Amino acid sequence: MRGTDRSILLLLLDGAADRPAPELDGRTPLEAAETPNLDRLAAAGINGTMHVADPGVPLSSDLAHTRLFGYDPEEVPGRGVLEARGFGRDPPAGSVVCSASFASLDPETGTRVTDRHLPADAADFPALADRAGVASVDVPVVEGCTASFEYTWKNRGLVTITADTVVSPAVTDVDPFEEGLPVIASEPTRAADHRAAARRTADALRTYTRSTRSGLADATGPADVVLSKWAGTPTRVESFRRRHGLEAASVTPKPVLTGLARTLGMTHVDPPDGYDARANLALDTLAENEFVHVHYPEPDEVSHAAGPSAKRDELESIDASLAPVVERALEDPELVTVVTADHTTPSTEDVVHSGEPVPVTMVADPVRVDDVEEVGERPAARGHFRDVRGRELLKTARAAADRVMLDGLRRTPAVRDYPTTEVTPLWPREE
Repeated sequence: MRGTDRSILLLLLDGAADRPAPELDGRTPLEAAETPNLDRLAAAGINGTMHVADPGVPLSSDLAHTRLFGYDPEEVPGRGVLEARGFGRDPPAGSVVCSASFASLDPETGTRVTDRHLPADAADFPALADRAGVASVDVPVVEGCTASFEYTWKNRGLVTITADTVVSPAVTDVDPFEEGLPVIASEPTRAADHRAAARRTADALRTYTRSTRSGLADATGPADVVLSKWAGTPTRVESFRRRHGLEAASVTPKPVLTGLARTLGMTHVDPPDGYDARANLALDTLAENEFVHVHYPEPDEVSHAAGPSAKRDELESIDASLAPVVERALEDPELVTVVTADHTTPSTEDVVHSGEPVPVTMVADPVRVDDVEEVGERPAARGHFRDVRGRELLKTARAAADRVMLDGLRRTPAVRDYPTTEVTPLWPREE
């Protein structure tokens, strides 16, 4: 007889992992924060550290979450498509979609990027796109090819390339991702399966990027060019439900993760304002789903913008809201609760993300509780949860939830590792 089919709650503190900060006496913000609720979970569960990808590899949130949801990045469309879906767009089949943003250039050279993060109030960006003529551009170097820009939020948008012939997302980014570097000429990647299609796409991006600089030359405001990155093309992906046997929901305010959830067939739930409301919504969402992902992007955002002390304070605010969630985690034998981060975000240095492992806590009746009594990178490293990568985390949680099947059993034509009643009976009806 199998055990109880427990539900799974994943609390994802985006970028919560960090490096030691001198201003926090050599502690990380997570170690320095007063986190009585998360500490209760640590004391009641098994703890450890996890490389979401290979050791030392910094990850973006979308690639990290792709692995944490049990997928390889090659299975999922590029981030441009995920962002489009996150904003409710449905990219046309065969198109290439890039994430894009307005940026400023060095006035002396006109080629080097000086600001990639123009504030939302720096200009009327939706109107700027139309006035500057960057909304849609025919690309004469590629017959029948058009590149179009659609504003989404802040200083950002989407560049979509459509053509009468085949185009490919296997192209390099135009955005250099650092100030002081030149705008990059897009090229086919070495991994391009269809090199001619990748060359067409790269040529289209080069032509379009040049046109945005020309169109913005006389426009009012700091924007000088549109930088594109993270090309993707719409593809079909096996649903989360079919892969893991779980009805799933994602509570996230972040558009790219909203798009990932929609791509995987998960229910997206837009969180209300305030941490208390998000925690209550997490519990409500568990009533109708077997897997619930609750995303907190704020630690990452504060880490980039305000430094270690502010990040510590933000983590304390999140922790203060989690009391009802912790009570449920500790009292409900039919729940597996996991707390982790998607990547390390250094708050002390000008680094986007870094490749150190992230802490993990798992609370469930079956886990082998260790001696760790508080959250933090170094306390977690003393725990007994080891040798797990991001791609394996969900299966590990499913094992604690008794939602995995003995390896080698085959109840369906497809290889499924979760128990299912979706089988073909030998006798179709009772006799």
